[in-house]
Parts: sequence; C-alpha cells; structure tokens
Amino acid sequence: MVNDVSELARLAALAHEGAFGWAVRRVHVVPECGSTQDVAKSLLAEGDAEGMVVVAGRQTAGRGRLGRAWVDECGLGVAATFIVDAGPGAPFLSLAAGVAAHRAAQVALPQSVRLGLRWPNDVVEAGGPRRKVSGVLVEVTGTTALVGIGINVKQEAADWPGELVERAVSLSQLGSAWSRAQVVDALASMLSMSLARPAHELASAWLRLDTLVGTERMFEHNGSRVSGTVVGIDPLARITLRTPGGEELHLPTLTTSLVHD
Repeated sequence: MVNDVSELARLAALAHEGAFGWAVRRVHVVPECGSTQDVAKSLLAEGDAEGMVVVAGRQTAGRGRLGRAWVDECGLGVAATFIVDAGPGAPFLSLAAGVAAHRAAQVALPQSVRLGLRWPNDVVEAGGPRRKVSGVLVEVTGTTALVGIGINVKQEAADWPGELVERAVSLSQLGSAWSRAQVVDALASMLSMSLARPAHELASAWLRLDTLVGTERMFEHNGSRVSGTVVGIDPLARITLRTPGGEELHLPTLTTSLVHD
C-alpha cells in the first residue's frame, strides 16, 4: 500500500510561489481520508478556502457523479478536490475540469497513446476498449464549487477489483513513468488555464475529444433508460439521440447518465 505523502506535500511550496496559476494558490495534503470532497467541505466551513486544492495520499470512500464510487484504496492514484468560485455554475465547471484532466493525463503519456473524453467528463482511451483513466465530480455550495478529480496513475492490472479490470486503466499501464506529484502539478496548472477560457472555447475543445458521437449507447434520465445512436452532444446543454425507431430525443446533460456496458 502506498501512503507516503512527502512527494505531494512538496507541492505546497509551488502553490505558494504561484506556479499553478490564479485558481490554485494553496495545497492541503492529507495522508488519508474517506473523500477529498468531504475534507474540502470541512475546510470551507471553517473559513476562506477558495483557491485551495485538497490532495489525499489515500482515499478510501471516493465518490463520482450521480452517486457512483471512485475506487483508489491503494493510494496509487490522484484524488484531489479544488475549491473554486462557482462562477457560471456546474455545467461550465464540469466541462473545464474534464478538459483539464484530459490534458494533464495526456502530457504524461507517450505521443503514440491518445486519450479522449466520454461524456460528460470521463477521460478514456481514444481507441480499443476505451478504459477509464480519470473522472470528475462537481458539487456547488452557494457561490463556491468543489471540483473533485480522480486520475489513475500508478495502478497495475493486479490492483484493480475484478469488475474494473476491463473498465479502468492507469497512466502507468499506458506507458507513463510520471509520479502522482507530477500529475497533480500538471492538473493544477491545466485547471487554472481551463477556468480562464470562455465557455464556447471549452465546448469546442471538448468536442474535438469526444468519443461518443456515432456510437450506439444507452442513457438513463428521470429513472428511465433509452438506447440509440448518439447524433450529437452539446456538452453545456443536451445529448441528441436517435432511437432505433427513428425518433430524435434531446436529453439534458446535467441530469442524464450514461449506462456503462
């Protein structure tokens, strides 16, 4: 089990020096926690925490979008929550975080390995089995947002629970030699850049990385499931789906869930 947080703790000095950009000014490292989202909430309740990122050496009860779990009990990945101004709200922040996570993961890999985005903000392999590398959870409280980002970094095949062996992959498995600290460093810088971009530029960047359009997928909305061909995605508004019967449906992105195979 990896629980040495010294490499992560060194990032605090870089944040103090302004190395990560305007959005990340402080780094708070915890050796172990249930969820970095919960630690961030506690820090926020205690006072001014905007501009802080909470990073865990080991996260035992991480959670993802729509109640899903984020598994990293071995402390081999990055578990981080950024405390930022909510600004335009959750859809914009989700988009910015997805693009930032993609860039941080992509720069850690050999040029021959390409990653894409699976709506709304999962970073996945661009081809083959499209295993998941990273996920995002955005929770808005008043005028502040908690942007949780998990990235698989050092896991090997034997580290995954049986049900995730064919659905998850780490940067190491894809050929990266980067440490967790290097990934957090890149992620903090990329998120600052993404948050500074206008929504239309982020949407264009996201669309260039999309992996769903043209594929047959199943979605869940309001407790009902529907299948069809993904015709188009507006990441800030809707998913357009054509059913086998030819009907065109528009599903709101904020409350629609992709049903995984």
